Amino acid sequence: MRQAKIVIVGAGLVGGSAALFVALAIPSAKVVIIDVARVRAEGQALDLAHAAAFWGHSRFRAGDYEDARDADIVVITAGAGVKPGETRLHLARTNAEIATEIVGRIAPLAPEAIYLIATNPCDVLTGAVYDQLRGERERVISTGTSLDTGRLRSLLSERLGVVASAIHAYVLGEHGESAVIQWSAATVCGMPLETFLTRNGKELGPASRDLILRSVHEAAKLIKEGKGATHYGIASAIGRICEAIVHDMDLILTVGIVQPEVEGVPDVCVSLPMVVNGAGARLIAYPELDPIEREALLGSARIVKEATQSVLHER
Repeated sequence: MRQAKIVIVGAGLVGGSAALFVALAIPSAKVVIIDVARVRAEGQALDLAHAAAFWGHSRFRAGDYEDARDADIVVITAGAGVKPGETRLHLARTNAEIATEIVGRIAPLAPEAIYLIATNPCDVLTGAVYDQLRGERERVISTGTSLDTGRLRSLLSERLGVVASAIHAYVLGEHGESAVIQWSAATVCGMPLETFLTRNGKELGPASRDLILRSVHEAAKLIKEGKGATHYGIASAIGRICEAIVHDMDLILTVGIVQPEVEGVPDVCVSLPMVVNGAGARLIAYPELDPIEREALLGSARIVKEATQSVLHER
């Protein structure tokens, strides 16, 4: 069986951590790390190769774009960070230029690759990359709200006293301030959330739900205040998404692709519960939403669409 070849572009904290989580999820993977600072990519690859000696057969190497030839998955983590006083739109334009340049270099070498966009704003960048490639929608994926969903389940696990894996609750829409919690479909231990709360004498009223949503939105800020950067959470999400693709797992994950339409907004990338497998990510059934959730998702889709159009207009 051929080893999966996964290329990670960007050797910073997210890229290096992603390489680790990818290898933990796919122990036989060949991981190529590319960075504008070659010495940084070499340092990450060497450190990871030493770590892999203890738990797997993964192979790590630093490379350049030629080494991306025949890649199965290309993970983009490279990009600029937010600078003081910089607008979100300016960041989107800067990082869209970086992402599309990367894809332009790799696409001729790896025509069958699936692209996973983690650089923020990931939904807008996914729209820009899809517009550039114009291939199958399923093969250009935003990490989207996969991390937000993980944060939500972690918070609910602490609140309800139940392991996170027994909680099925999703964050939809933009990976950003307009993200939406789909409370109406949440389940705990195989039963609707409301049933679980009633049977266990617990409450989760509107104020508590608003606090949880704010906590999801503000998690990155808290982490950055404490340690300077977020990287383990998104890296773990990247590892899980890559695992689902390589092993054709049909996992349900909240990731984004450019959908033909979301709540009347055409050609927009927002996260919905998607099946992720060897073909990429696809929507098998549009989620059932209550009126409040539907209106919030519409607002989120409009925000992403407007930002994406602004970025594409500048190209």
